[in-house]
Amino acid sequence: MAALDYKPGDIPLEEQDDRRLFCKYHYKGALLLFIPILLAPILIGTPVLICRFIYLTLCLYLIYILNLMARGAAAFIYMVFIPIAGIASSKEISVSYYTDLIFFVYSGIFMGIMMDSSKLSERLAYIVISLVGGSLKFLQIFLTIAAAIVSILVNPTISAAFWMKISQAVMVEYDTAGLIKLNSEEKPYEVGAKPYPTRPVIGIYLTCCYAASLAASLSPIVNPNGVISDGFGGSLKVLEIAMLMAGPALLGLVVMIFWLQVLFLGLLGGSVKRDLAEMAGAKAGFKQAAAERKQALGPWGIYPILALSLILLMFVLVATRKPRIFTGWDSINHKAESGLSVAGIGMSILFFAIPANYIFCRYYVCRQPEKEGPANSLLSWKAVNNNTPWAEIFMLGAAFSFSYSSSACGLNTYLADSMSSDTKAFNMKNFICGALLGTLWTTLSPATTVAKLALPTMVTAGNSFSLPFATALHNQFLLPVSSPANTIIAGWGNVRPFQFLLGGSILALFMFCTIAGFTILFRTTVL
Repeated sequence: MAALDYKPGDIPLEEQDDRRLFCKYHYKGALLLFIPILLAPILIGTPVLICRFIYLTLCLYLIYILNLMARGAAAFIYMVFIPIAGIASSKEISVSYYTDLIFFVYSGIFMGIMMDSSKLSERLAYIVISLVGGSLKFLQIFLTIAAAIVSILVNPTISAAFWMKISQAVMVEYDTAGLIKLNSEEKPYEVGAKPYPTRPVIGIYLTCCYAASLAASLSPIVNPNGVISDGFGGSLKVLEIAMLMAGPALLGLVVMIFWLQVLFLGLLGGSVKRDLAEMAGAKAGFKQAAAERKQALGPWGIYPILALSLILLMFVLVATRKPRIFTGWDSINHKAESGLSVAGIGMSILFFAIPANYIFCRYYVCRQPEKEGPANSLLSWKAVNNNTPWAEIFMLGAAFSFSYSSSACGLNTYLADSMSSDTKAFNMKNFICGALLGTLWTTLSPATTVAKLALPTMVTAGNSFSLPFATALHNQFLLPVSSPANTIIAGWGNVRPFQFLLGGSILALFMFCTIAGFTILFRTTVL
């Protein structure tokens, strides 16, 4: 039965007709049963609440990484079992799922969907193609530079969303021209699900989020640097963090380009290089064909112009909210903080409210429109509902809840107390432990959330532990939930957790070593 014809409840599936396929299909069900049983001895440990939290965390993230059940369902494991375990109330844990940052992620997704609806992403993709041609390597380098610039000046989440939509449009053009194969032949686990991308496509998509995260680490105006500075009570300035991270970030961009080209773009040979070589013959007339398709789109209409104008306005509002190096508009009201969601969701409301043409203006000047009928808005809810990666966002909410729950169960305090020292002298053991713990924490939860909820506790253990913990929070490459930028790329690109582990492994190891090295080198100048 074809995947497109399948409806829930249709039987028989081929897995039910073939015993070997049946066993292969249901091994995930067996692991779902055995993982909680195998990890159960953790529950007899002490402190009780900490052991319960570690047990739930291991179960959740193993289920997530191994893709043992739908991510959207696995995301709510904390919401059900944290209250049962006595760690936090259901009200507290529910609030921890939906933070200011997750609504900002929604705004980035709404922006990207509007880019597709208005065909703005296609128009910008043709501009990119005119610069890089049909070369995947040049495209990757261009996206690295472009995503880094927007990330430094605006925000890494918005940067990843913006350039992801453009890269998707470029990939469609490459696929149409026969330069690459967009979708792999691997069968999705769920019948009728979106197909998985091929390795070259994954490499381009990962470039968008990795470049955004690396560039944000050396920016004095975006988080997590601002929140890290707050965690140290202002004694660690954002400019000092940017100076400390400049070397690792710039070197990391070079390593990222090289490693992704090796792993996904066939730089050193292998099947990917052979496949791309077979398709290289299509490059000859690609630029001309792309120019003709661009011409077929016609001149820029009011729809893409309005979309681009509002996106640029969104960039300005996000960048000037709380830039740290000068007074932003957030300081207008000293009684309440205006988070990123204020700018993001505020602009998203305009996406839904503003019509996509000028017909509506004629009503306001008492003139009959030339063509009767409704004026569609820049963004429709139907498009949002169909193109929002709900499961990945729910899982990101679980990652936010990890940071809250680790604090609520006392794990952060327990670790900080274990690393406390009576002397202020540099302690190499504490330094290494801080760097390792910071890397682990930011792998499991976004850096900004960890810096808000965990860093103030870690600071009590002393600078030898807290400083490497703080700088290691920029090492967010191993999972889709490690940063909102990763989440957006994983959702739109259908990139799975194990592919993030592969793509981010060497980069994470390199960044761990370089961040730790630069932290040791500059520790006396920043604190």
